[in-house]
Amino acid sequence: MGKIVRDPNDKSSWKQLLLFCPVILAKPKRGGARRNLSNIINRRVQEWDNDSEHTVQSQTNRASRGKKSDNSSLAAAVTSKLEAGNFKAAVRIICSTDTPKQADKDTWETLRTKHPDPPTDSRAPCDPKGNQHFDPLQVSKENVMKALRSFPLGSSGGPDGLTPQHITDLLSGATDDSFQQVLVDFVNLLLAGSIDKEVSAIVFGGRLIALSKKDGGVRPITVGYTLRRLAAKCANNHVIERRSKALQPQQLGVGVAGGAEAAVHAARRLVSNLPDGHVIVKLDFSNAFNCIRRDLILEAIAATSPEIYCLVYSAYACEPILAFGDWEILSREGAQQGDPLGSLQFCEALYPLLCDLQSTVKIGFMDDVTLSGSLQTVEQDVITITDAAPKTGLQLNTDKCEVIMEDFTGLPTSSVFNSFVRVEKAEMTLLGSPVLKGTAQDAAISHKIDELEKAVDRLSLLHSHDALVLLKNSLAMPKLVYTLRTSDCSDNPLLAQFDSTLRTALSAILNVDLNDDQWIQASLPVRNGGLGIRSAQMLASSAFLASAASTLELQQSILPTSIQTLVDKSTETAEITWAALSAVNKPVGQQCCIQKAWDGPVSANQATRMLSSTSNDTDKARLLAASSPHTGDWLHAPPIASVGLRLSDEAVRVAVAHRLGCKACVPHTCVCGKAVSARGLHGLACRRSGPRHQRHSQLNDILWRSFKRAQVPAVKEPPGLSRDDGKRPDGVTLLPWAKGKPLAWDVTVPDTYADSHLADTATTAGAAADKAASNKEAKYRQLANSHIFVPVAIETAGTWNNQAVELVQELGRRMTAVTEDTRETTYLFQRLSVALQRGNAVSFHSTFTTE
Repeated sequence: MGKIVRDPNDKSSWKQLLLFCPVILAKPKRGGARRNLSNIINRRVQEWDNDSEHTVQSQTNRASRGKKSDNSSLAAAVTSKLEAGNFKAAVRIICSTDTPKQADKDTWETLRTKHPDPPTDSRAPCDPKGNQHFDPLQVSKENVMKALRSFPLGSSGGPDGLTPQHITDLLSGATDDSFQQVLVDFVNLLLAGSIDKEVSAIVFGGRLIALSKKDGGVRPITVGYTLRRLAAKCANNHVIERRSKALQPQQLGVGVAGGAEAAVHAARRLVSNLPDGHVIVKLDFSNAFNCIRRDLILEAIAATSPEIYCLVYSAYACEPILAFGDWEILSREGAQQGDPLGSLQFCEALYPLLCDLQSTVKIGFMDDVTLSGSLQTVEQDVITITDAAPKTGLQLNTDKCEVIMEDFTGLPTSSVFNSFVRVEKAEMTLLGSPVLKGTAQDAAISHKIDELEKAVDRLSLLHSHDALVLLKNSLAMPKLVYTLRTSDCSDNPLLAQFDSTLRTALSAILNVDLNDDQWIQASLPVRNGGLGIRSAQMLASSAFLASAASTLELQQSILPTSIQTLVDKSTETAEITWAALSAVNKPVGQQCCIQKAWDGPVSANQATRMLSSTSNDTDKARLLAASSPHTGDWLHAPPIASVGLRLSDEAVRVAVAHRLGCKACVPHTCVCGKAVSARGLHGLACRRSGPRHQRHSQLNDILWRSFKRAQVPAVKEPPGLSRDDGKRPDGVTLLPWAKGKPLAWDVTVPDTYADSHLADTATTAGAAADKAASNKEAKYRQLANSHIFVPVAIETAGTWNNQAVELVQELGRRMTAVTEDTRETTYLFQRLSVALQRGNAVSFHSTFTTE
């Protein structure tokens, strides 16, 4: 890369760069116990330095010993993506019905038709060389690192196989910043457009993947080279805020927070007050991104964002090569897929046409265009768009265009809308969301229920922890929340069916039986003592009101003055439902734009009702502990086995049962002779339970390793600090921690439900932890002169003492100073929480005899 920075047109240096990953990082053949990846990489690097001609070895896979079933392959693929932290990819595998098409000539021919040739009257782009107007953007290290961090975890590499994670690992393992500086210089080289067309055709190309669609068609997916995408992200980050503001309100597709939601809210208010003789049309373009004229894109970028024009010119002045198996396709027209700048380029090219239209309402969301106004005006605008096709490259697909109006009998037989699909107001959807209550809303929710049922069938193939995390973060409420935010569903009875499906799925995944109270608790946010598997009925009004308020200003800019002044009746209805759920006054000011400000009182009200209706001290202690800070951190932990964050199926079942108060076992007698109830809480503090010591040791080991990660040397059970009875603290730092004194700590895990603590923990959350911490301080009082002593008391229900929380926060801050990862504190809390639940599960099982 450094050679290219010095001489951008050195072909041999480009060849070395593009072959580096296929040669050095190629997946080795499966070997025996002596196979060492580090040695393999080191040997390849040595061979690379000694060989001027580098060849890519073909990757031959050994024959499978046994053919895996489709279910096994699916589960393995999802687990692999979760291990890499790529939740989006895991969800796509679970939900998608698309399958990769074979890389054969027939598929190549189909893909070729989706990449048209440029028109014969295509205008030659302006060459930026020597033109000061196009002085290229040059970015700093901070800009490049920000762009690199914006890649999703597990992002794929281009044809060369280089992924964003490869670059991140190389940077984190560097002993100086020389590689970082070369990377910045290389990005600036791409931004300056300093490479010739032959190299540009490769660098701005990509790897083409074909997916089978339900209708039998083919969906092309392009993955560009990572270094090209990195440069494009830097350019996009620089201009997106300024350009998104300039494109509003006609174009909401790039860089507009809540743009899609604002469009749907505005459409609802519009269709509810549609004047006589007015229509709404939804326009669909055929293969829009691949057909938009490239000369139009270049002219738009030159006029609006000249500082990034050199990069765009370099990408489009050539004919980028898209590799599909053994075939190639030249990208000669349209905004390239896989380019982070592609959406902005398309919107910039389409924007002048939107401005020329005369309709009262014009809503563009990338290639989705919605117009409204009088019949004659909108009809003329559609004719304008059709006539502009030679200039824009965009052809209307009238089979998918829709027209919505109050009375279709007023539509002339000669109207251009006669070839459009006629849609009743109650059936109208926009950007994937129903606009009004009625058949469209019912169909949308029913579709979400069907999707959830299909996803649950697949989730049953996974580990319980994997399935719970995906259900909580991706497949349950996250799949429905967009509909809830854009359409007033608060009184739709189908939400009860969605919740029932979700409850059944949760019981099946976790192997627990949930009664009504336990389901209500499970549906609360984790901060309120739940599992975060949100109830649609509970969340619907809060989501809709927050979205309507946060996008109000944007809605007003879209709508005509005659509608801006009218009261939105949907929000009034939703506010009544919300008031009944929350029993407090609604948020005001900027708070009304935040969903948590609406949802928080509803969840808190439900949690309060549950606590006030409980007379049992055990349940009171459980509910108080569950809603305390950090008791539910294990529910936020990604299930990554390689770092010890995945819980076994049984550990998840026990943890959920203890948190919700479910039956965890059949009543029996412990090995110590005491009776164990159906909740199985006795094992958490049984004196005969050996795993209690393992739980303590694991928590202490995590803390000790964290001190080392923060570059603070520490030892466990240090000699020389023994009391008269021979007992020592669990650990001590070998460097001063604060005020010139080293830190000593001692871990203890008091039982929230022990008879000696229950009266206090049923009244005050964390009472057992505070009491245990006070005992530890008294026990090691003599260390106060030479050390800073911190007791780390974590109850079996997960509640912490304040000093332990402060220690972990400070330890996380120091680890962040070393690793520059701002999530260190969060990860440390999660590791400790997962270790606690794992230890609790083992302690629970220790009560069973072998007879």
